[in-house]
Amino acid sequence: MRGKFHALITVLLTMMFLTVAPVLAVKPAGNIASAEKVPWNLSAEVMKVPPYGSRDIPGSDDASKLIVNQPNGEVEVTITGAMNGLHPCTTYTVYLSKEYTLTYHRWSLKGTWKLGFLWGGYWYHDMWITEETDTTFSGTGAWPSGGPYGITWVVTGTKSGSGITITMLIDYDGSPYLVTASGTIAPDGTLSGTWTSNAGQGPSTWQSFEGAATYLGDVGTGWSGLFNPSTVPAFTFTTDEYGSGSWHLNLRDSDFPKASTYTLSVWINEAGSTILISDNFSVVVNY
Repeated sequence: MRGKFHALITVLLTMMFLTVAPVLAVKPAGNIASAEKVPWNLSAEVMKVPPYGSRDIPGSDDASKLIVNQPNGEVEVTITGAMNGLHPCTTYTVYLSKEYTLTYHRWSLKGTWKLGFLWGGYWYHDMWITEETDTTFSGTGAWPSGGPYGITWVVTGTKSGSGITITMLIDYDGSPYLVTASGTIAPDGTLSGTWTSNAGQGPSTWQSFEGAATYLGDVGTGWSGLFNPSTVPAFTFTTDEYGSGSWHLNLRDSDFPKASTYTLSVWINEAGSTILISDNFSVVVNY
């Protein structure tokens, strides 16, 4: 009896092992199976304009979601798009692409400027930008424009975003008075934006009346092509009457040439133009 009991226990334990033992996919160490939310960008935010930006829909990048997950199993990665803020009843095309690099217009602000700050009329200032990099600039200025100057000041600033937005901090010498100005560089090189002061003035507007930024060319190589289009072709989805839609993509071992870490991105097109570009994201393949 005891022998039969031990045999029965052995059989039950074997069945439990075969039943509950997990099927282990060959994955690298770490919790890569957790879902990752990947931000969307309007195309003009990360690619030079033109041709990007002509059909962008402001707000659709924030309203839409992209979820990337590496589950345990035969599927290496699942990519899900929950799209919102798009045009209603419209067909969009989804492209899985390789890693891209940001591109932007490179501008130089060096030179002499006449700026007008609107506050009960324009207050005109002269400014001389003498030092800059691709992302920073600095110089001096004086008021009133044309002299004789009663107040001098120093300016430091940054150039950011797609290379066409600027931020300036104007520090008037000998005074705690500070002006913070932000704005953009127009295609013709002129400047404009809004300003406030630490004295409670503003927000109001400002613009350049003399001087122009110099266009130095585009920076970055941009799009590097589709990822394995022979096995992962482009596909479409159609939004409902509210401009919402969804899509799902599974990538298996056979979609990847070899075990490696792949950097990918997702691009959404409408009528032949790119409107949304995801951040780059990594997929770890180890099989």
